[in-house]
Amino acid sequence: MPTKLRRVDLLQIGDGPPSSDVNYLIAYNGALDSRSRRLLDIAMVHENRGRPREFLPSQFFTLAYLTVLAQRPLHLTQIYATFCGLTSRQRTQLGLTKLNYDQVTHFVRRVKELVDSGRLAIVDVMNGIFDAQIPDGSTLSVAVDSTDFETSARIRAFWSKDRDPAPTTHDEEEAPSAQSPGRRHWPILREDNRLQRTKDPDARDGHRSSRNNRLSGPFVGYDLTLGVNTRPYGYSSPVPNYIVGANLTPAGSHHAKAAQPIISLLLGHGHTITDIPADRAYNLAKPEHWTDLLRQLDIEPVFDLTKRQRAQKPGTTPGTIFIDGTLFTQALPTNLRNLPAHRPDMTTKEHEELARRYDERYAQYGYKPMATTTDGTRFRGPVRADRATSPIRCPNTPYSMRGSLDRPTTNCDGPCGCRGTVIIPHSHLSNIRQRHPYGTTKWYADYHRRNAVESANSQLRNDQALERGYTRVFGRLKNAFLLGFTIFAHNQACILNHFHLRGQDIPDTFRLTHRPLAPQHARNSGQQGSSDD
Repeated sequence: MPTKLRRVDLLQIGDGPPSSDVNYLIAYNGALDSRSRRLLDIAMVHENRGRPREFLPSQFFTLAYLTVLAQRPLHLTQIYATFCGLTSRQRTQLGLTKLNYDQVTHFVRRVKELVDSGRLAIVDVMNGIFDAQIPDGSTLSVAVDSTDFETSARIRAFWSKDRDPAPTTHDEEEAPSAQSPGRRHWPILREDNRLQRTKDPDARDGHRSSRNNRLSGPFVGYDLTLGVNTRPYGYSSPVPNYIVGANLTPAGSHHAKAAQPIISLLLGHGHTITDIPADRAYNLAKPEHWTDLLRQLDIEPVFDLTKRQRAQKPGTTPGTIFIDGTLFTQALPTNLRNLPAHRPDMTTKEHEELARRYDERYAQYGYKPMATTTDGTRFRGPVRADRATSPIRCPNTPYSMRGSLDRPTTNCDGPCGCRGTVIIPHSHLSNIRQRHPYGTTKWYADYHRRNAVESANSQLRNDQALERGYTRVFGRLKNAFLLGFTIFAHNQACILNHFHLRGQDIPDTFRLTHRPLAPQHARNSGQQGSSDD
């Protein structure tokens, strides 16, 4: 019986999509610059004890870069089709005159074998595909968030209609809640005490929010955690919001633990991280997994608070109270203790008006930081015993009563917490305390920088159709490896557009091959671009 040919076996030189010379130059130099390519060269070529490898890592990387730069699905068949579309000059420069599809699939399997054996770490390989795009020794402010990436495998066991199988907490072990619909052995209970519903061995249940007319709900696949370069706090000029780190974990994994390898990798390669804005899913984790961990690394966490975290808590000294993670005097009026939260559906003007109410509350009744020591931070009460310029008047401090009558006067009768100093240990309520009091204008401007990662998530899906079927490989390792190339293409467009739209050439610190800015455009746009920065 004759062997049945696969469709990909029928492809011949010239049948694939063409690659432009610009994209080829970007891909070729990207492969030469790639740290992961060098790691694979050592493992596959220099330490190889068998037959000399015909299909080199630099050649695979060039073909993969070309595929994502052309915004095609990242299938192994598409990578092989990219080779079939190269011109004779491009193939000669690449040193690859012949190739078959099985060599492409074997290369990806070999990468997985190296990771499984412990010779390489998948997070290191994934980030090494694009981290040459980060200038050496950068000082970064990194916005962190995750987005869903659905497996291409067919779901073989669905969920109970009345329960969402995605974990509701990351710090407590939960037993699987789904029931098998009776299809033989599906779903499978795995070693991690979670259910496998597809032939993808690492895909798990997760919960995703609504997007593009798609309802929120459970899905099966992975969480793609991204760290995105964002504008440092207090810095007015925009910066390119390219991705500086990524990690792929099974859906429903611990958010904070998924972001930790990104932080370690950036610090390990000589970069400095000043602060990390992240949403409530991160500071909801135990402090040792996020807020305390970041502060030990001299990284300032910036976050939002849940309704439960905003509950009133007793202060560290009599007469004080914690509200929204900020220490206030107990004399704080009742109507100022439960200010509304900032909501996503509010307009900019509404945000500003609400922030002014928080500013006024903090300025009048809040404890202000003085100095930070190894034991904690020293705070001073709103009333000064030696000044009549205190923001409020307290009967227990006669000097403050000399202040203007238009200042609020407390009803303190007996000992109160309006004056004095207190040292709050760094570990006390560390997952709700942050450098700017919640809700204030400074906090909103600080936390608002997190939008950079939301924009990156959206742009990543617009440039590349990052939906189900974008990759057609099973397992976390193979998907993470391929998604590294997708992030490279996103960063290439992000950095290039940021500078060219402002009429500027890309600085030499960005080691990218790109189309130079036309001199005519530079003269016409240079003045406008300089005013933006």
